[in-house]
Amino acid sequence: LPTMLVESGKPKCVLVSVPMDTQLRVDYEAPDIDSGKGPVWITINRSRPMESLRDKMLPGRKQKDFTPLSEEIKAKEGSIKHVIEEDGELSVCVRASPASSKNPMRFGLAVHTGKSKSELTKKRDEEHLSGMEISLERLTDAMEDILDEADFAKEREMVFHNQSRSMAQASVYWPILHLSVLAITGVTMANHIVRFFKTHHII
Repeated sequence: LPTMLVESGKPKCVLVSVPMDTQLRVDYEAPDIDSGKGPVWITINRSRPMESLRDKMLPGRKQKDFTPLSEEIKAKEGSIKHVIEEDGELSVCVRASPASSKNPMRFGLAVHTGKSKSELTKKRDEEHLSGMEISLERLTDAMEDILDEADFAKEREMVFHNQSRSMAQASVYWPILHLSVLAITGVTMANHIVRFFKTHHII
């Protein structure tokens, strides 16, 4: 897994963008963990909600409240799952209270979406599914992920389009404002100069 070094008790985070109704799976490795020295936590929280196309189409729509996840880890490796109900940017953070510059701790993190192979294997054993049915299940999940990602891409395109329009409008009005300020400043300075000359009987 991609590894990072934690050298303080402050959270160290990675950012991910995911579509709504996504099962987020965080696989971790913590070879230096020692529960006797202090707790270690992995948290999943919303970093930034996205402007949604659905909110534009339905002005009265209220976004679902995001429920952050904070889980203490005690094993050297494992997996944490959390269902994301709204589009947005998430932060996946590691907070290790015993970590310091003299006692750095290594953490491996990999963020995935969808069901893992072990989950599909467990479902196959519990429901006695055939290889064909498991393959169909895997393809169905993959198609759902692709469709969700396509919808999410539309949302991101809308946000980018709105930002581009805002920048274009700003580029139109800013020169006008700039010229207006220059004109007002010039007239004010000219009036001050004329008043100065008249006061001192120069003209």
